[in-house]
Amino acid sequence: MRTTRRNISVFSISALDLFAAALGAFILIVLVLFPYYKLGGTDQSMEELEELVKKRRLVASSTQTEMSQIRAIQAEIRLLDKQYRTTETEMSVTEAKIREVQKQTAEIEIPDPPPQPEPDPEPVPEPEPAAEPPRSTNQGIEFSILGLATNKKEVVIVVDMSGSMRAHTGNVERALNEILDVMNPDNSFAILGYRGGPTYDTFPRNGRVTRADTSSLAQARNFISGLSRRFGGGTPTQSALIRALNMSPEAIILLSDGAPDDAPPSIIITNVSNRNRGRAEIHTVAIGDYTQDKSLTLFLQGLASRNGGDFVGRAR
Repeated sequence: MRTTRRNISVFSISALDLFAAALGAFILIVLVLFPYYKLGGTDQSMEELEELVKKRRLVASSTQTEMSQIRAIQAEIRLLDKQYRTTETEMSVTEAKIREVQKQTAEIEIPDPPPQPEPDPEPVPEPEPAAEPPRSTNQGIEFSILGLATNKKEVVIVVDMSGSMRAHTGNVERALNEILDVMNPDNSFAILGYRGGPTYDTFPRNGRVTRADTSSLAQARNFISGLSRRFGGGTPTQSALIRALNMSPEAIILLSDGAPDDAPPSIIITNVSNRNRGRAEIHTVAIGDYTQDKSLTLFLQGLASRNGGDFVGRAR
């Protein structure tokens, strides 16, 4: 007997069955995941998120504003730094110009005064020539103090008021008062104190010589007693000597305890001597232990020698 063969197809399940199975699986998954849908987010969570975004935007805006302010401050600092550097450069240029003007001023020569016409004198017999009196004694002179001698009647006393002079306050005051003690009413005088800057303290205040009468001498002593309170700074001796020469005195007495600092000493001697041209005697007094300060001694000796004056030391 003959057996009949049956063909079995693996894909015999209809498409409808396939869709039904898929739908069932989907429903099962939905039922399993349904409790978690509520945890996925709500409208309230979106509002909170939007609020958070707004806050972050506000913070970002504030940060940008602060950064803008910082950049503005940095720009202002750079501008101030630039202005400072510009000012510093201008000050350097100005100081250089001042030094140049001081140098040029020191080199300017004072012109000789024009000759004044004099009336024809009546003929008189010529006197016998007399020997010139010695400079180092009191015989035949108008003024002698501290070892200095002169027959000049108009004197400007130039006093170093630098900081180092504080150590010699008593010595300076005694020397100045001794100079005033020997003045007569027919003498004229002025006191010119100087210190760094240069800065000046003068008696009388108008910067001119005054008669040595009782009143002016008393006022001058009061001025001297207050000088030491203003001691300080450097020693601009060249500027002080030029200022004294501009007062046109017959003699200058310089008191100092240290070498000048506004120019080399040799240059000052040359400048002052060329400017003076022998019009005024310049006497110099070294205050303090001048034997230990060679530069001061050489400066004061050279200045006096070139200008017809004397040099002395005043240790105490």
